[in-house]
Amino acid sequence: MDNSFIIDNLLQQQEGVRLEFKTTANKEAIAKTITAFINTQGGDLVIGIDEEKNVVEIKNAEKVRVSLQNLLIDSIKPNAPISSQVIRYKKKDVILISVWEGAKKPYQFKGKIFIRENDATKLSNKEVLTLLIKERKEADFHWERKAVLGADLEDLDVQEINNTLSLYKTYKPTSNFEDIEDFLIQMGLLQNGNLTNACVVLFGKQPQRFIPQSRIRVTVYPSNKSGDHFLNDRTFEGNIFKNITAILDFIDVTFGKNIIVDGVLRTEKYNYPLLAIREGLLNAMVHRDYNSVNGFLQISIFSDRTEIANYGGLPDGITIKDLKREHNSVLRNPDIAQICFIRKYIEMLGSGTLRMINDCKKNNFRIPVWTDREDITTVTFPELSVNANEGVNEGVNEGVNNIAFKEDNEGVNRELNIVYRLLDTRPGLKVPDIARLLDKSLSTVERHIKKLKDAGYVEFKGPPKTGGYFIVPNKSI
Repeated sequence: MDNSFIIDNLLQQQEGVRLEFKTTANKEAIAKTITAFINTQGGDLVIGIDEEKNVVEIKNAEKVRVSLQNLLIDSIKPNAPISSQVIRYKKKDVILISVWEGAKKPYQFKGKIFIRENDATKLSNKEVLTLLIKERKEADFHWERKAVLGADLEDLDVQEINNTLSLYKTYKPTSNFEDIEDFLIQMGLLQNGNLTNACVVLFGKQPQRFIPQSRIRVTVYPSNKSGDHFLNDRTFEGNIFKNITAILDFIDVTFGKNIIVDGVLRTEKYNYPLLAIREGLLNAMVHRDYNSVNGFLQISIFSDRTEIANYGGLPDGITIKDLKREHNSVLRNPDIAQICFIRKYIEMLGSGTLRMINDCKKNNFRIPVWTDREDITTVTFPELSVNANEGVNEGVNEGVNNIAFKEDNEGVNRELNIVYRLLDTRPGLKVPDIARLLDKSLSTVERHIKKLKDAGYVEFKGPPKTGGYFIVPNKSI
């Protein structure tokens, strides 16, 4: 993945509390700076940029990155999410290390506590240390860490926990957990024998039993206004990981994709910005305000736009303008965010909105627009609608996936898709049946069936006299 746009964005900024450039990979200096970032406001450190902002290539960059990552993960206490990657920029390799502001301050490197003051990394003094400890105590009373009354280990999805545990051991090979319960304790998700709110949101089998505001609603409207009439309406009640998968599947079916067949080549193009939608959904799920029983997360697909509305305004100090550049990522739910990072749902810290903008530009969609009104943050994707895709009125529940053969004109491709969809809803039809239902000649339907069959989309099953045509199983369209 080309993430050079992130370096472009960072180079437009000056070094400060949240940003530092380094020419070489001095491990000691880097560890101190990263510790200071975590104790202050989080930040980004780019290795391979000199004082004049010229690119100085890092040799064996991936090997250096892995060595640094392991050092930081093992040496900075307590544990904190640390993201690192090699980025190819102007034909040279640089290393980007990103961290959030920590929720378990103070953080130490080799027993010493470092902080950021403007563009400098310094040892903490007693006054700052007192403030860090106060922030830690306040975080311990945060909604995420409150006990969920009546919930126990049997209410958790063990498979999702094991998936997380496995990935954590990949992230930190030196980690050691006796069992699932020990893992939850060390992650702060099981405290004093009680499951926390964050634990239930992340791993609950039915989190809405205990936290009803964790539900997510997705509605497809026939016009540009909300109301009682809708084309589709679903409420998702799983944990974060189950919901992400289910909602993205729903969106994929709703918007669909175009399939272009050129000889033996077959390419797919999504009718929506997949990465941007995924990032927008994940941001909303991680940063939403779960504390209020009136809180909600609503995805609305209108005839002229798609919106992801999330209860919980922007954090203090963050503006709409900040979302269009690399910015401080203030975590409303740090425990949830950390587990999502371990699960690799969050790949790069603090760059989600930039990735959304970049994905839309790259795939020729209009860039998203953010608004923040009355404690509701909404990201709008202009002109992203199911009604913009041909054929959606035939049934949004079926999705809008289109086959396109380059050698045929638009009219023929439209008829091919109609035949395919007919067999999808009424499998086992013969050519005369299809011709009658579509009011087409036998010769026309025979040509369409032959093309679909040769391309592997349909097949004939059964004896010649009693058999019929069926969609090929597991053939993506």
